[in-house]
Amino acid sequence: MIRLAKTNDLDQIDALSLKTIKDMRAKAIKQWDTTYPRKTHFAEDIEKEALYVYEKKGKILGAMAVLPGDEKAYRDLPWMRDESFAVHRIVVAPDAQRRGVATALFLWLFAKAKKEGVESIRIDTHPANSRMLGFLKRLQFEYIGYIPSIHRLAYERLVGEAFLKRTIILGSSGSGKTTLARMIGEKLAVPILHLDTVYWEKDWTPIDGALFQEKVRRFMRENPRFVMDGNYLHTPTFADRLHYADTVILLSYDRKEALKGIIEREAKYKHRHRSDMAEGCDEDIDQEFLQYVYFFDDRRKRIEGIVKTIAHKKHFLRFSTREALDHWLATL
Repeated sequence: MIRLAKTNDLDQIDALSLKTIKDMRAKAIKQWDTTYPRKTHFAEDIEKEALYVYEKKGKILGAMAVLPGDEKAYRDLPWMRDESFAVHRIVVAPDAQRRGVATALFLWLFAKAKKEGVESIRIDTHPANSRMLGFLKRLQFEYIGYIPSIHRLAYERLVGEAFLKRTIILGSSGSGKTTLARMIGEKLAVPILHLDTVYWEKDWTPIDGALFQEKVRRFMRENPRFVMDGNYLHTPTFADRLHYADTVILLSYDRKEALKGIIEREAKYKHRHRSDMAEGCDEDIDQEFLQYVYFFDDRRKRIEGIVKTIAHKKHFLRFSTREALDHWLATL
């Protein structure tokens, strides 16, 4: 249960904060000391109706303050959106960490922001707080800049799907690109293009390169919003797709996860073609295909290198686990 904190919660929240501070100090994270954040700070948040708690069976396991994002220390940073919430003083009981408490708080906040028309979530953290940095990365927060006045790193996460106008999905075979494209397409009611269905004709016959490029370009020209999956790095359409897209999603799972996906897909469609593929394009695994998946890391590094050069112009979402992807999908 996530709810507004009340005055009679203060003792429990203060004790929780002190435990969190001591746990951070033991890990050499000097973000806070034993004077902050404490009862007086949380009392001010409660007075503003800005403090929320995660409660389970009458015990508070987490808390966070949610305030307007226009505070003085933030004003010189190049934020992506103007209407924002800022998260401060987030604490989670040390014995409840890695049990989904912080994730639940943020997923709840994303839903609250979307409902109230707030465009993004802002947060800052200490440069040495590797645990929080990893958490923000998993939830697809983007680094905005350094705040010298408070020695903090600032991050922002766009809310909802407003920036998902022209989305391309990249990643190894078996990572679930096609499934993800379908899910996004259905959630946002936008046209979907699976590049495999364009490139492969009957009996695994590749389409003429010029015709492939023309079909992909025509689809992007005719659809102001779309989602598209497939790599095809060797074709001119790769540069075309990067140019047209406003969002690039990379499914960057390890090779074990990708191979598992391939085996599961082959078992489901063995000796027959998927509904999105041409007749005769049956699902069968051969050594060449397995090697392509096993050595996809080189292609993934190339993709990341190219995307980094245009990251200031695009939204780049990189998922290294299916769990992180599921958390993001839950916010759409």
